[in-house]
Amino acid sequence: MKRFVLITLIIWGFSDIDARAENYGGEFLNLPVGPKAMGMGGAFGPVADDASALYWNPAGLGRLKTPEIMLAHTVLFANLASHDYLAIIWPMNRKITVGAGWIRLGVDDIPRFSYTVGTPSIGSFGDNENAFLFSAGASFDKITFGKPWKIHPGGSLKLIYNKLDDRQATGLGVDAGILIDINLAEWFIRRAESRPLMGMLPVAIENSNLGMFTLSAVVQDVGGTSISWNTVRQHSDVRPAIYKMGLAYRQPVNIFRSTVTLAWEGSTENYQKGRLGTELKYRNILAFRAGREQSQPTFGAGLSIWRFKVDYAYNSHDLGNTHRVGGSYKMK
Repeated sequence: MKRFVLITLIIWGFSDIDARAENYGGEFLNLPVGPKAMGMGGAFGPVADDASALYWNPAGLGRLKTPEIMLAHTVLFANLASHDYLAIIWPMNRKITVGAGWIRLGVDDIPRFSYTVGTPSIGSFGDNENAFLFSAGASFDKITFGKPWKIHPGGSLKLIYNKLDDRQATGLGVDAGILIDINLAEWFIRRAESRPLMGMLPVAIENSNLGMFTLSAVVQDVGGTSISWNTVRQHSDVRPAIYKMGLAYRQPVNIFRSTVTLAWEGSTENYQKGRLGTELKYRNILAFRAGREQSQPTFGAGLSIWRFKVDYAYNSHDLGNTHRVGGSYKMK
């Protein structure tokens, strides 16, 4: 039944593409990437600390100072579609990091039927949707009232290429984002003095149990992204701009050698009223994640060994539960 529903939707969209496509341009880009991000419910705009930042918030590249490659694979809708993400990031210097990524959604072996009702299928066709991202992010240190903070601007150029049977579409879009990091431990340091010990002078000690607060803003498809099809009418889809705001707080728990991250992100997307996520990381080796995405719970975990990291995420869906698996490798 799930297979019938999905194939029916695809064929319906294909057969009536000239009349309606302008309302559904680039829908595959609404499918999130990265198992870590999805394990946190997709509240990843203010977190953006791995190679999936190209998709969630390109400003996050400014934080990344180590070359990294990431590959993620997801099987959607009970094995009916595959969703893949490949990205590489590379720091150019202390302030600027660049990256490139590829997002692909593929549905193969869609049966083709004639206009005669009741006849068997006559072959098949496929739907192949792609986006190529070319991104850059920067990092700048600032001082306000004598206290330090960081600002990270970033942007992505997005090339879209879709192929549905013998019809093709191309588009060019821009994403932009910004992150502001405030290390509260540096803003609210408490000073204490130790007592003299065996004639030694007291020593001033700086200590704080506070962590990092982050504010994020993202605009996807700045000004709207036009996707043009090579159909008879030569029509164009328009993917409207999406605006997102987010908050995150990262709190070290030194006694357990752990870090807890809490994140929230709101969006102007009609179907997305807010994402929530949390992560507990133990000694930068094990990570456990949970969140809420489209009112559905999500869960995830991660394991880091040397330069390798493997992540997993699970979330439920009416057309089938989704399991996301991905891995990354830091090259230095």
